[in-house]
Amino acid sequence: MDEGTDYERDELIARFRQYLHDSEHKDFFGHDDIVEIFDYAGDMSDEYVRIEALMYAARYFPESKDMEQRRLIFYSGMYPQAASDFLRDHGGDAPDRPLLQRLIAIQEGFINDSDSDSDNAIAALERILAGNPKMDDEETIHFVDTAHHCDCLDWLEQNLERVADCSNNRACLLYELAMSLLEQYEYARAVPIIEKLVSEKPFILSYWELLLDAQINSHAEDADTDDTIDTILAMDPENRQALKHKFLKIYHNDGNPDELSEIIRAIPDDGEISRLYIRSLVAHGRKDEAAAYINGRLQANPLDYEALVSNYFVVGHKPCLKAIKQAFMSPEAKEKVSPSDWYEAIKTLDTIKAAIAGYAIMLWILEEYSHNEIPEWWTSTLIVNAFNACKYNYVVNAIYADETFLHRCDMVQYTLVVCAFAKAGEYDIARDMCCNGIIYNGRLWPKTKDNSPHWTLLFYRCLEILSNIVEAIDDAREAKKTPIFSENPFDVHTPRDE
Repeated sequence: MDEGTDYERDELIARFRQYLHDSEHKDFFGHDDIVEIFDYAGDMSDEYVRIEALMYAARYFPESKDMEQRRLIFYSGMYPQAASDFLRDHGGDAPDRPLLQRLIAIQEGFINDSDSDSDNAIAALERILAGNPKMDDEETIHFVDTAHHCDCLDWLEQNLERVADCSNNRACLLYELAMSLLEQYEYARAVPIIEKLVSEKPFILSYWELLLDAQINSHAEDADTDDTIDTILAMDPENRQALKHKFLKIYHNDGNPDELSEIIRAIPDDGEISRLYIRSLVAHGRKDEAAAYINGRLQANPLDYEALVSNYFVVGHKPCLKAIKQAFMSPEAKEKVSPSDWYEAIKTLDTIKAAIAGYAIMLWILEEYSHNEIPEWWTSTLIVNAFNACKYNYVVNAIYADETFLHRCDMVQYTLVVCAFAKAGEYDIARDMCCNGIIYNGRLWPKTKDNSPHWTLLFYRCLEILSNIVEAIDDAREAKKTPIFSENPFDVHTPRDE
């Protein structure tokens, strides 16, 4: 648990790996070493080293009770049936059995017994505490893990000091409890636990980083968060996490861009704060500085897609899209930035104009990248977002670029596409699509889905919308007029100018 001991553990693991790699390697590992190797490999989720440690112990320490318990730990994580067989053959959670075995037996019983509940698990844990054990690190870890998986974390918090008296490593107990709470997104509950942890181990930077993350996510008092940030920066003046949170606080308090520039120089490659820095410059009437900052980034790296996307806040739609196309014309350039990378940048464009420009980028990628390079959700995301922005031509062009979408979409998406074709003036195609949807709907989509009455209502609502579109087109043709779609089934408004 202490970072100061990680170096020694890393060295031990490295020596063991060298032993495994080199058949002539003469190094020998003592009993305590092999126990440490197994436990540390578990912390790193290195199953290969854990298995080899078990095999080494079976050869050189066949009578080791510690490694027998590690074998059970391995079974419980990888082979539940083997763990059940082991517990059956070795006395389960009987009071005379080793503590690790008793803890794993409690957890296995809770998971596998439908009649078991947290009260039974608490009673079993109370029996363990009644014996006043002195748990080592591995036993402490499994005590918390058992409480976690048996829904007993409330009980553990309430009895924390009692449990701490039975552990040889209070910091280990606090850390494992904090991580269990964070795993359940219980940030507010984790904060006081981590505060106790940093009091125990005030010089371990990662614990302070853990505290900051919990404070941010639990919306803790600004003063507490500021103290944590100051402590982290005193320990590590270039700490990215603390600098980023300091930047975000200044930004959201409408801080001066000059204050932000000092931070961004320390972490210039962070895409999020780069975008926010540009926004801050623009908001404070310093558009020329924003353009200069973007140009500086593009001169350093013409394929800086974050800077290219940020240009939408400064230059505008068409010039920026042209710059992107020019920068990424070659296959070699395309390989440097994935569609998912583009999307992470695009989704931050939260003004109407910038968002529409983002759809233009998505459409260009859909047209230019090969289909196996584009995530499955790409087309549907583009279609839904562009439709909601009343950019119906984008929807039409997306379908032309990915015609297979109509074979894999659901009926709601299909209806949305038909509406877009109709509103984009593609009346013949829209009418044909309506007829296909009406005639072949039974083959294409289920009338029921997951026994949901909501889906059934949607299904028949979509059929009604398709019928209304056909009727509007036919009536307009008969009257020799342009169809007017007065009904906006998906909250569609009058198309905006391109």
